[in-house]
Formats: sequence, structure tokens, C-alpha cells
Amino acid sequence: MPIDVTRTYAADPDRVLAVLTDEAFLREVARELDAQVQEVATGTDGPVTTTRVRLSAPTTGIPPVFARFVGATVPVAQVTTWTPDGDGGHRGDLDLRAEIMGRAALVTCERRLTPADGGTRATVTGDARVDAPLIGRQAEGAVRDLVTQVVLRLEHEVLLRRLASA
Repeated sequence: MPIDVTRTYAADPDRVLAVLTDEAFLREVARELDAQVQEVATGTDGPVTTTRVRLSAPTTGIPPVFARFVGATVPVAQVTTWTPDGDGGHRGDLDLRAEIMGRAALVTCERRLTPADGGTRATVTGDARVDAPLIGRQAEGAVRDLVTQVVLRLEHEVLLRRLASA
């Protein structure tokens, strides 16, 4: 299932990236999700910055058709690797993995932070896949909706607060 989200921020791409890769920010987003954090790490190697987040996310809000098959939480591992794009912005490869109903759910996205009108245009494009033969498409739609309507929305709200307080 395709994922396509665009947001704008009144800060330059370097500032937005600094917040997105800050461990305290990543923990705050997890708290907003009511998730139990197991690991949050940020590392830099030259121009490359990588964030790693492992957490146990609650399953509240998932479609009722799937609710009976999952427990109260789902283990989630997310790795995002950021590099300069050469045009004053940044490009991030996001890899999110979870186990849902005993099946692997994978979200792979490209994140872009590009200069726009004195601020930043942030885009997330990618795909959600669930390895479940009979209900895969429905499950992929549910994962996509969870990522776009919950996770990225909460990340956006926390990012706006952080940028406003800087």
C-alpha cells in the first residue's frame, strides 16, 4: 500500500533534521504513541546520521477485523539513515519492521527534507507490506493508515512543538 505524506515547517532542513534525529525527540514521539521504549540511539558517521528505535507499540485503534488476532502490543523496530542530498536538504531511508498476527509487516519509505519558501518541505513516500496471504491487502491498508494517520501525525505535532520552542 502506498504511503505519501507532505508537511511544511518554518525552519530550514538542517534544523528539522537536527530535531528528527534527536534522541529526546524520538522518545517523546514514542511517549505520544503510548509505546514502551526499548532502545533509542542516534549515530553519526561523517555526513550520515542513523537513528534506531525499538519499542513495543499499543494496538489500540487497529481495525476491529484484526483486533482479535493481535495482543495488546506489537514489537516495532525502525531504522532511518539520513544523508545530505547535495541541494541543501536531506534524504532519509526509513525501514520499519513489526510483527503483526505472527506475520512480518514492513514499511519502507524515502524521507526528504528540501528547502522551500524559507523553510522546509518534508515528504515521506513509500510502501507498506504485510506477509499474510489471505488478508495481506487489508492488513497493508491498516498499516498504511496507522503510519500516516497516527505515527506521522504525532511526529509532526511533536516536531512543531520542538521547532517552536527553539
